[in-house]
Amino acid sequence: MIPGLKLAPQHRVYAGFAIYSFAMGNIFPRLPDIKRAMRIEDGTLGLALIGTPIGTLIALTLATPVLERVGFRRALLWLVPLLALAYAIAVHAPGPASLFLMLLPVGLMIGSIEIILNVEADRTEFLLQRRIMNRAHSFWSIGFLGAGLFGGALAHLGLSP
Repeated sequence: MIPGLKLAPQHRVYAGFAIYSFAMGNIFPRLPDIKRAMRIEDGTLGLALIGTPIGTLIALTLATPVLERVGFRRALLWLVPLLALAYAIAVHAPGPASLFLMLLPVGLMIGSIEIILNVEADRTEFLLQRRIMNRAHSFWSIGFLGAGLFGGALAHLGLSP
């Protein structure tokens, strides 16, 4: 936590959801540019993108013991910036097979972050004795919207992914 910055527990959860989805969502407005750079069809791009959900499924199934050992807070502080970095690297894949392989660890990170944030939201609900999960996911949507607008603006300015 930043010294002097005191956030209520639910606000920390909301911030986590928004920051995570912003880091994750910037790739989507850039998919046409990625497809064009690789000179591939929609179906081929779609198959390459399946690396992300495969990694996510693996993490959602197997990552909890590792995350508990590392610690949720430490893992989250590393995973969100690494997620943004992994996406930034993946968009420069030379072809669909390499994009698929580069997106597998992205999916592992997404699944791990999902576990952490949802467990923390649940713990915070227990602590506060009131529901925050719906609002937390609203902040996920706000972050994703921001990512779409930001990525779209960068595309409009002609900046490469």
